[in-house]
Amino acid sequence: MTTCLQVSADTAKQIRYPRLSVNADPHGEYIVELLQLAIKYSGQSYRLVPNNDPMQQARAIYEMVSGLGSIDIMWTMTTDERESQLIAIKVPIDKGLIGWRIPLVTTANINLLHEVRSLKDLSGFSAGQGFDWPDVSILRSNGLRVQTSNSYEPLFSMLKAGRFDYFPRSIFEIQTEFDAHPGLDLFIDKNIVLHYPSAMYFFVTPREPKMAEALQNGFEEMIRNGSFEKTFQKHLGIPLKNAGIKQRTVIELHNPLLKTDKAPFNRPELWYHPDAK
Repeated sequence: MTTCLQVSADTAKQIRYPRLSVNADPHGEYIVELLQLAIKYSGQSYRLVPNNDPMQQARAIYEMVSGLGSIDIMWTMTTDERESQLIAIKVPIDKGLIGWRIPLVTTANINLLHEVRSLKDLSGFSAGQGFDWPDVSILRSNGLRVQTSNSYEPLFSMLKAGRFDYFPRSIFEIQTEFDAHPGLDLFIDKNIVLHYPSAMYFFVTPREPKMAEALQNGFEEMIRNGSFEKTFQKHLGIPLKNAGIKQRTVIELHNPLLKTDKAPFNRPELWYHPDAK
């Protein structure tokens, strides 16, 4: 088994990542643990260093593409465009859960989606999303109405104020976000789940191809030795169980931003499957 080279932290090459916001990235602890394990099993020596300030996705991508950018790695939903700009580590670190979306609604609208059985039914309601999130294009391409915000946090008060009807959140985000906004009278819908093929990858700046190769090797070793699945279950197993996917109506959407032949769907061990035991 490969091990990390034994060198001091002072001489280890830095991997600079966007500073985490607990609210905007509630599973940052999981993300950092995965990165640390990937480094451990990569056979190389790197040191994780957060950048100075949290940044939105569009800014992070700009910094990654820039020749003198302030970050080397980020994690986000994959799209064909992002894969053309950056180096994708093609291991879905969320096992595709970012494409399984449960709506947040308000307590005044607990039964809002009770009769929704199809995409056509859902098209009668409007969703909220961040302006630079890929989900905006995905939802709109499926005929769904979307209201956007320039930043993340106002979306919750916008939902409360009725600016839109529901806020679809990934399985691994929704409970933490609900708990973080106790004064807004929000409610986790019990009726439906939206699904579209997608994945959250780590992306490495094209400035650092050797770093990308090392991390890819590290993840392959994690998959082989079981530490990837163990870490996934440690952080996301309970939210996944609590989501109750099998009791929900699944609203299937297509994802025009991702060519499915580019994703590793031929490796079922990397993906969440509702019917798997």
